[in-house]
Amino acid sequence: MAAGDEAAFNQLFNTYWDKVYATALILTKSNQLAEDIAQEVFLRLWQHREKANSIGNLEAFLFITARNLIYNRLSRIKLETAYNNYLQHQFTAPDKDIEAKAEFRQLREIIAAGIHQLPPQQQKAFRLSREEGLNHEAISQEMGVSKATVKDYIVRSIAFLRKYLQEHARLLI
Repeated sequence: MAAGDEAAFNQLFNTYWDKVYATALILTKSNQLAEDIAQEVFLRLWQHREKANSIGNLEAFLFITARNLIYNRLSRIKLETAYNNYLQHQFTAPDKDIEAKAEFRQLREIIAAGIHQLPPQQQKAFRLSREEGLNHEAISQEMGVSKATVKDYIVRSIAFLRKYLQEHARLLI
């Protein structure tokens, strides 16, 4: 497989798919997410096949890759959920709760400042995704870049904003 033999890769795929999928399913409790993770594990294995000879224990490598992808995905989902809750609360906050509105206004300003610090392409992809609700395919067409590039922009944006919010959210406390 390290030399690019697709038959060898297919054999590894067929041998380990069920184990990787089952591990992902146990950790995520979601068929769709487990399938996505398993596909990503094997995609990465194929993309980095030239390094495959240095892998001492393939099963452990696949498990660790799956685990890391799951943690990253769940972390991203958690951040997206928090952001969506923030947006939802922003539009439904009761008028009587002035203190909460002030806190949300401050949080909105911190998020806006963080988004403003993103590079222009990341900023555009993030806004199209989170503010306009476009999927990666639509963003790809809108921006004239590949879906992989869009995914990279959004992942980098979220990672930056997560750190930015951790550093600046202390101002609210």
